[in-house]
Amino acid sequence: MGVNDIKAKLIPIILDKERHLKFDLNAFAELEELYGDFQTAMDAMQKGSIKAIRAMLWAGLIHEDKSLTVEDVGSMIDMSNINEVVGIISKAISEAMPKGDEEKNA
Repeated sequence: MGVNDIKAKLIPIILDKERHLKFDLNAFAELEELYGDFQTAMDAMQKGSIKAIRAMLWAGLIHEDKSLTVEDVGSMIDMSNINEVVGIISKAISEAMPKGDEEKNA
């Protein structure tokens, strides 16, 4: 993934209010700082790590509110909406990633 390939897009998510996930270079850098690299963060989230889900959500939200803490974000989700949140995080990350050659040529 090249830096120029990241295409940050705002993805709405309803938490304490409507917010928007944005996985831009800053969000990926925050996750890299927490996990060492982005793929480790993704792997942890896909394995169901609550800590990783919370960190991914936080990284995607801080563009709107720099004062948000990881703990603030953790209080916005619970076990009743965690699967929906993971799905929206995954969609937001997918939208930010470069498209494959077949999509570029379409």
